[in-house]
Amino acid sequence: MKYFIDISKQDWLVVFIFGIIFGGVLGSFITILISAGSIYRGFFTGIIFGSFIFLYSYLFINFSNKYVLKHFPEGLWEFISLFFSFLSGFFGSITGYLIVKNFGIILVKIDKEILFLSFVSIGILTAVLGYLLYWIVNIRKIKSDLEKSLITARLKSLEYQINPHFLFNTLNVLAELTHIDPPLAEKTIITFSKYLRDIIDEESLIEVEKELSIVQKYIFIQKIRFPQINVEYHIDQSIYKVKIPKLSLQILVENAIKHGVKSKGNVWIKGYKKDSMVILEVVDDGEGFSQIVEGTGLKNLKTRLKLLVNGYLEYFRENNKTVFRITLPINF
Repeated sequence: MKYFIDISKQDWLVVFIFGIIFGGVLGSFITILISAGSIYRGFFTGIIFGSFIFLYSYLFINFSNKYVLKHFPEGLWEFISLFFSFLSGFFGSITGYLIVKNFGIILVKIDKEILFLSFVSIGILTAVLGYLLYWIVNIRKIKSDLEKSLITARLKSLEYQINPHFLFNTLNVLAELTHIDPPLAEKTIITFSKYLRDIIDEESLIEVEKELSIVQKYIFIQKIRFPQINVEYHIDQSIYKVKIPKLSLQILVENAIKHGVKSKGNVWIKGYKKDSMVILEVVDDGEGFSQIVEGTGLKNLKTRLKLLVNGYLEYFRENNKTVFRITLPINF
């Protein structure tokens, strides 16, 4: 894996605050040390230096990330980043000095050679701090990538826990259909094949539209076994491209058929926006429940909703119907 200095806005804010405070304190100390003016002017001078060093750091590091590093081997990235950090301190201190001098904030005569060495020293100090920042960001990124890999592996294991009863029942149906209705058996085999291909796809998040396609294949197979099950769709097309954990609706539809309507009844699949949330519901008019014991499917769905889209699952009885509702933010 390749890493480079990719700092978030929050990180840049922390760096900026640290830079002006450190610069202000250092400026005050130097002002007192060389008797160049009041401590307040020294503090203000340090803030100016820190601000310009930060500005050059922001520009140089982003320029390096976008346009320079990609043209060099990974082994040179640290050296290049250090070089641009040095330039940030060098040119930032020169700019700060010119501002302070031209506005007469601190009046002090400094030999040109000493002044140049001071700029170089500040550049080296900035490079050292940049090197530390480089590794702090990389270590955090490595940790984040490892955590994401573990979560992804966990989610994949949850996705692949397919209900074996559905597989066995479908195979039994196919065995019967090959004798009594070969054309329907062929259509069912093709549908079942596409269903399996969809559910073992590598994507953990899929669009609502694709999830509905999976559900339709599942229902097609189930209606062969239970032809008296009626399913209606009421989905707002504006949420078709919203991404949800794969098999979210399929698990709820399976639950509605298995524990709700069973072999006869109605199932409604709904999807709509409400305020800043996306709502997905599976409703059935089965006999209902007094208390649900969550099985593997519902527990896995709750976990995946929380980890992938910051969503949640709830279920309740309303108007003599059982409602399973998924709620997730539009921009999770």
